[in-house]
Amino acid sequence: MLENPSDTVTSPNRCLKDYKSCRFFVAEEKREGLEIFTSDEDAEEEVNFYPKINILEKVMDSECSYFQIIKTEKGLVAYCKVLRRILTESQASLCSTQWRKCPFKNLA
Repeated sequence: MLENPSDTVTSPNRCLKDYKSCRFFVAEEKREGLEIFTSDEDAEEEVNFYPKINILEKVMDSECSYFQIIKTEKGLVAYCKVLRRILTESQASLCSTQWRKCPFKNLA
């Protein structure tokens, strides 16, 4: 422990003007797929989805910034970041075509 506050750890000269090169920098782990639902300390319940209604038959895209396609071992599923849940195929279709009129975007 330092007796007095010091910038020795975060000094630009020490980190070659790039904080990521500093040996004390810890990169944040990027999780993908269903990993975003697992190993989370504040997770309250297991996330389940039904392949017959949640697996997308075709790849969909949406201009909505809250729409995300996640690859699972059973296929592709759509995830809504506002609702924080996996969408059904019909909801994903609406999100793909009617994203400007989405009432949930106001909740973000």
